Amino acid sequence: MTRDGTGYAASGDPASMAALDAFAEDFLGYRAEIGRIVAAADADPSCALAHAWAASLWMLTETQKGRARAGRYLARAEAAAATERERLAVAHARAWAEGDSATALAVCEQSARAFPRDLVAVKFGTYHALNRGDSLALLRLPALAANANRSVAYLHGMLAFGHEQCHALAEAEASARRAMDLRADEAWAHHALAHVLLTTDRAEEGIETFRALAPTWEGRNPFIVTHNWWHYCLFLLDRDRTEEALALYDARVWALEKSWGQIQAGAVALLARLELLGVAVGDRWGALAPHLATPQQRHVEPFIDLHLVYGLARAAHPETEAVLDGIATTASTAHSATRAAWAEVALPAARALAAHARGDVEACVRDLSPTLPRMHEIGGSHAQRDLFDQILIDALLRTGRLAQAQRMLALRHAFNPRVPATKRLLDRMLTASGIVAHHRA
Repeated sequence: MTRDGTGYAASGDPASMAALDAFAEDFLGYRAEIGRIVAAADADPSCALAHAWAASLWMLTETQKGRARAGRYLARAEAAAATERERLAVAHARAWAEGDSATALAVCEQSARAFPRDLVAVKFGTYHALNRGDSLALLRLPALAANANRSVAYLHGMLAFGHEQCHALAEAEASARRAMDLRADEAWAHHALAHVLLTTDRAEEGIETFRALAPTWEGRNPFIVTHNWWHYCLFLLDRDRTEEALALYDARVWALEKSWGQIQAGAVALLARLELLGVAVGDRWGALAPHLATPQQRHVEPFIDLHLVYGLARAAHPETEAVLDGIATTASTAHSATRAAWAEVALPAARALAAHARGDVEACVRDLSPTLPRMHEIGGSHAQRDLFDQILIDALLRTGRLAQAQRMLALRHAFNPRVPATKRLLDRMLTASGIVAHHRA
């Protein structure tokens, strides 16, 4: 029995301890080298954490292939686990592989309480909290580990995002900037700061800040690179700089790994937002659709499935119905921890999004209106789920449901009063309702 960089005991040889420390840095820092934990596990059958983390990493790919490959490492981890920390890491991976995200989250929280210096467990827990729409857990997990990690930038990055998702924006910004003081290249803290700046109507500051930060993302995990560029594009859209955003779709958002569901979701969301602003996106839906049509990333996370459906439907791709049918099947077969999210939220929302993409705005309003208040249950952040609000507003205006549209638009305008697109929609609604349109400062 040896110890890794946390100071906690761990099974395995000294080389494996170095591999565990490297994985913690790779995982928390969104390093492109994150996959080397798999080779470390293959090299040392006695290292339970390496195998548990390799299994969890395969699950993190959010693909059916990843789920299948996780089982091999999970079995080895179970055989090698000798400490309570290792047994918790194995229990987390086992619950995740079985589709029980509630237990996976609970185990990560148990680990955070018992082993607060193990930020890998905390980070995995925040992943499950986000996918389950549990904003309180998203903040509680890093808070449990805060006293043991005051000088660790990654801890403050996680706190920043948790605060932001709980609408504690001042605390979120303070935590993000603390993380960046400790490590200027802390990409997850950059991400949390992007949320704060967008929410507080500071797009100009966001554009300037992120232009300076962008060089620090180069060479990182493709998800964080494309996702932070996606946030940069949201700043541009908030100030009507749509041509720049479209150019960055090609150059940054849809320029790296194209088989990853999270990156595909970002591409779909950006194209959809551009179209909602009246931008012609050319043949980009057709170019995107073949990547969405592969079955490996389906029915793992409902948030991703909704984006697959919308992108395929916009391209009039024949696989649209297969994805919708698969969501319906998953809604009846998913683990009890996620069955309601699939059946009561994802399924009607998927039908609504497909309808909107095909131009059937009546069906969109019918299925999306009652579902929208529960959309957090399918995962994603506030900024990501805002796409669904925008789609419903568009459908409401196009079907003449002006009173419902007015309520949504008035709240958006009060929250972020300098967004030109919101002002235009308000004027459109007022004109359609017989009220003379007026310009707002």
